[in-house]
Amino acid sequence: MGNKSKIDITEDILDSFVSILTKYTGIIPRASHRDGIKNFIETSIAQKKCTIEEYKQLLSENEDIISEFVNQSTVNETYFFREEKQFLLLKEKLFPMWKLKNPGKEMRIWSAACSYGEEAYSLAVMALTCGITPSVTATDINSDVLAHCSNGIFLGTSLRPIDGSLFHDLILSYKREDGRLAFPEKIKSHIKTSQLNLVELDSVLNTSLFPRNQNLIFIRNVFIYFSLDLRKMILKNVAEKFLAEDGYLFVSMSEIAQLDSTVVPDCLEKVSDGSIFYFHKKTSGGKINGSNLK
Repeated sequence: MGNKSKIDITEDILDSFVSILTKYTGIIPRASHRDGIKNFIETSIAQKKCTIEEYKQLLSENEDIISEFVNQSTVNETYFFREEKQFLLLKEKLFPMWKLKNPGKEMRIWSAACSYGEEAYSLAVMALTCGITPSVTATDINSDVLAHCSNGIFLGTSLRPIDGSLFHDLILSYKREDGRLAFPEKIKSHIKTSQLNLVELDSVLNTSLFPRNQNLIFIRNVFIYFSLDLRKMILKNVAEKFLAEDGYLFVSMSEIAQLDSTVVPDCLEKVSDGSIFYFHKKTSGGKINGSNLK
């Protein structure tokens, strides 16, 4: 491989790398995110002592290189009980209602795009608190964050002073002297991780890899990075193939307005409960609980 004394990543060249990222992950990075991607590419090329074109070739043929590129280029910002109003709805209404309908049954929960895992652990702990045995599948395209999730040890900064604080008492007993939270096996045993790419949801070859018949799916803070067509494809496949009848699907409260009737599949209805919106999969009789939004 060649060696350049100076790496010059112009905006046009950066666009070509962003296109690779988007093709592989569906992610369209924001302007504020592009500088981080650019810095990573410059560092990688310098370390590998290759040219820009040689690095692109590596991305096209080396799985470890593309995995490293994706891991360093994805956004991973989350914390425990994020958007606590949604968790309050689960605690006070949806979990008790599901338990009443399904006494003694295990609840299948999918935390899609789980990042480091705070969402998956929040869901597992909340379900257990409500007397439900959860089986949580935590998935992400980023292999590094999945390893972190499996480890079950989190920084104290994953506890935010405002949002989520309503439920901090549920997990503070796991806080160590060094300020980190370390979840015991009795919690971790309810969570399994899997590396999955949401872009491949409609692939016949990969469909079997995704968790099926899920009673609750959280797929939050990802649609903001996807095109309209990709949002439609993901929501359609998640709802029709992987969400159980009478199941619930949550996106972030900032994303709900982006998912209108042109994107939402017929099997889902948008439901309002005060200021909280979520999706409910119709039963065979077409009835749902809550207020329908036409």
